[in-house]
Amino acid sequence: MFSVEDVDLCSLAMLLERSFGAELDEGYLDGRTTLRDAVASALGCSSLEAEELVDTLEARGYVRFPRLPDDTHSRRAQRWTIHPSPR
Repeated sequence: MFSVEDVDLCSLAMLLERSFGAELDEGYLDGRTTLRDAVASALGCSSLEAEELVDTLEARGYVRFPRLPDDTHSRRAQRWTIHPSPR
């Protein structure tokens, strides 16, 4: 059985960086979907489990999308960054 808690986030971020490079040139929602699908494919887990992992990667700084001071996202063109070592 797959356990989200057992996933090494650093290794997962490195896998994403190898797949996409250090930046993913997509908006917030499209980028999250791309990351989720890549995680699900790489780990063989469900979309829901992959979504939880993307949430955790974002919360811990392994993947980032620029936020405004009010914690929303700009409508201007932005891109995701992927950090195997969180900042």
